[in-house]
Amino acid sequence: MENLHDHTHGCTHCSCNNPVLEILKEEIFSAENLTKINPGSGKPSHEKPQALMISGGIIRPMIDGSTDTVEAIGIADGNVVITGKKNEVKDHMNKHYPGYTSRELTSRQALLPGLIEPHVHMVPKAMMQGWLDVSPFDGQNLRSVYDLSFVGSKINEHIPEIPGYFILGRGLDPSLMPFEVLNDKNELITINNTVLDDINADVPIMLLSASMHTLYLNTKALTYVYDHSPEVKRNYSSADDYIKKTKGQLQEGLQMTPALKVVKLQIIAMSLQINSYLTHLFQTANKRGVTFMYDAGLNKGSKILLKAYFDTHQERVRTGGAYLCSGQKEVDDLDHYTEPSQYKPVYYGHIKVVSDGSNQGLTGYQSAPYLCDPVNNTGVFNFPQAGIPAHTIPPSYNTLINTVVAVKGWPLMVHANGDQAVTFAINAYQRTLAQYRGPELRNRIEHCSLLTSEQITNMLQMGVSPSFLIGHVGYWGYAFKKVIFGGKAQMLDLCGSTLAAGMRISLHSDNEVSPLGPLRMMEQSITRIMEKNTSTIEVLNSNECLTPEQALVAVTYDAAWQCYADNWVGSLKKNHFADFVILDQDPLSMKTQTSQYMKMRDIPVLETWVGGIAVYNKADDEKVEIGKGATVSENS
Repeated sequence: MENLHDHTHGCTHCSCNNPVLEILKEEIFSAENLTKINPGSGKPSHEKPQALMISGGIIRPMIDGSTDTVEAIGIADGNVVITGKKNEVKDHMNKHYPGYTSRELTSRQALLPGLIEPHVHMVPKAMMQGWLDVSPFDGQNLRSVYDLSFVGSKINEHIPEIPGYFILGRGLDPSLMPFEVLNDKNELITINNTVLDDINADVPIMLLSASMHTLYLNTKALTYVYDHSPEVKRNYSSADDYIKKTKGQLQEGLQMTPALKVVKLQIIAMSLQINSYLTHLFQTANKRGVTFMYDAGLNKGSKILLKAYFDTHQERVRTGGAYLCSGQKEVDDLDHYTEPSQYKPVYYGHIKVVSDGSNQGLTGYQSAPYLCDPVNNTGVFNFPQAGIPAHTIPPSYNTLINTVVAVKGWPLMVHANGDQAVTFAINAYQRTLAQYRGPELRNRIEHCSLLTSEQITNMLQMGVSPSFLIGHVGYWGYAFKKVIFGGKAQMLDLCGSTLAAGMRISLHSDNEVSPLGPLRMMEQSITRIMEKNTSTIEVLNSNECLTPEQALVAVTYDAAWQCYADNWVGSLKKNHFADFVILDQDPLSMKTQTSQYMKMRDIPVLETWVGGIAVYNKADDEKVEIGKGATVSENS
């Protein structure tokens, strides 16, 4: 196995950008397709925001990040107008908003600011909603059985009715399947064309990994791609040569592009339903208490599509995001940064740069090889430079970061998973911020999976904050500890240490890498239970467990701050948006036993409100589901 510093690798899972979106963006976001996707014009009619007073229950407005409770809250014209004692709120509402509606919560119910997803990928998630779901998730839980037999049954139950159509699947995750034992050692299962042939050799199969950076093809699909792709024919002498050399594992854009182009028309046809898929995504978010989503990789086309969507659909969630830059030219073309002063749908808050891959995908860039196969694999770094030794930061990477921050003045989000990638990100920030002269920026490291105490100190001194994909602990922690990292897994998602040092953190899902759900993310940060281990409750590094109060701040107040949204959302401060959620139980009042917190993700979301308008009501939703006779799958 070659060192992956040069970005040539043969591992079977990877996570960087979404190659489907990148490869097909010109076709998907063409003027013709945008017309098909977004027929009509004008803003849909909305119900008028209510003047409303809510009291009783447990109300935590999270003002200034405090979890203290108040007796009542007053809402009018879509904003919070007052919080405090019940009689004071009542007097204020009577004086300024006569005729307001009064609402009393039960003693058990809790009202919180709307929950925040500070790192998601909205358009890629929606665009691929029509692909067959072969992921390990059932809602927010790992499936009780997730193996090749499960994947095979899903595939064979959904054979395309149109002859020649590929089975397009998404979410395949070998790292969450049962381990293989090879030479008395646990290994992640390897998926190749022969494995998929055993599932179905007669229909072409193309499955995208959960990280969206590896395509798995059976032999039928490989043969079809070879026969219909001039690019593949130029690089391989025959179909047999193509099959033998790739083994049905197509890595990165170089290998994936030709295969995706062959099924381009099928992908585009499925993408034309993206409006309904976006609606489903936002409805799922509302059902899980989410009122704000920050896209961690917008391009110009996806922003145009989202803005057009909100021109013709109800705004169920507030949205912002980071503009994805993959090269120096894109960075050179940036305008100078201006911090958003007022909310507009799909505003830009950051620039996003992706430096490496996925740890569970064995492509996060590491200082030492992964413990599992392939041997000598240290992952992938996306900014290699000829003649630069491994573990030496490439000057081109420094130049890119410096241009974004010091020259253009933009806040930056750097995707860095492996410990070497995190080291590179911190070093690049140090050099850049030494030259930066301007207002304080809310720079971030995304995932920031593997940290040391020294790195935490360096980040604190620079004002760089982490956003943790906490599912690394809850969903993948067992695989990291038993197969991928061993003892190094103790360095994963050091939430407790970063807070103890005085940093502000957030928790994210990276949807669709893991399911939407801030309550679930809170739970995983509080318990750090490794959920794949079903034989016993095992905690990964209990010293890093958050308190419930810290976890709630991370999915509300501090998440809003990281996303430059704290003037509008994240707390129910006066003049902030009336974006809130009513839960059937207060997550901070649950019993303190670890086992009890495993139920936090299951707290019913009763209502979700955006701008003083109810966008989700559990009682109404259940009536609709009963009427349909079945519920819609929500593996988001």
